[in-house]
Amino acid sequence: MHTHDRFYIGGHWVTPAGSATLDVISPHTEEIVGRVPEGTAADMDRAVAAARDAFDNGPWPRMAPADRADAVGRLADLYAGRLGEIAELITEEMGSPITFSQLAQAPQPQMMLSYFAELGKTFTWEDDRPGLFGPVTVRREPVGVVAAIVPWNVPQFTTMTKLPAALVAGCTVVLKPAPETPLDSYLLAELIEQADLPPGVVNIVPAGREAGEHLVSHPGVDKVAFTGSTAAGRRIGSIC
Repeated sequence: MHTHDRFYIGGHWVTPAGSATLDVISPHTEEIVGRVPEGTAADMDRAVAAARDAFDNGPWPRMAPADRADAVGRLADLYAGRLGEIAELITEEMGSPITFSQLAQAPQPQMMLSYFAELGKTFTWEDDRPGLFGPVTVRREPVGVVAAIVPWNVPQFTTMTKLPAALVAGCTVVLKPAPETPLDSYLLAELIEQADLPPGVVNIVPAGREAGEHLVSHPGVDKVAFTGSTAAGRRIGSIC
């Protein structure tokens, strides 16, 4: 059984604020295959504070975009070395056939990481355009702290529709995996740690709806990236 007892916050594995846990149940056997701590509002506060400090005071948003792209590229390379393990873990926790996990659940997230790493090296971050009273400079800057909330069905792919784009742009991230499928996020945290991203750039806290609502309503969050049900999307939109 896959058992974890900490969260990845501020570049460290930290003790949860509460004692509640999330059981991961295999759709194949209906047996418990994993257990992780359940994030609370206090844990989200800590994660947002770490992301806020990394954005406001850390090097990440001040690095050259090409250097951020290189860091995401390192993560993509590390990810490529664990594709088999990622596929098996996702199948175990959410039940997709292993053939689908091997063809899509694991390799497509890696492709997304590689795509944004390459895009970051060629993207036009600043350009001049004709204006009414002369040339106008358009400059693209990171928005700040991003709350990324992902569902259970394609957990790594929906993570990668958010995470690498935010990172290359210079944002910092608080990722909330679905409570049904938190296991893959722990493997991702290990890879992020190995990729040597600055502390607080990525923070990962599995949690349920209440802690998720606390995250999206947090004044320290600048942008929310959400994939999930229409009802939950409307709720998050109204909070934001």
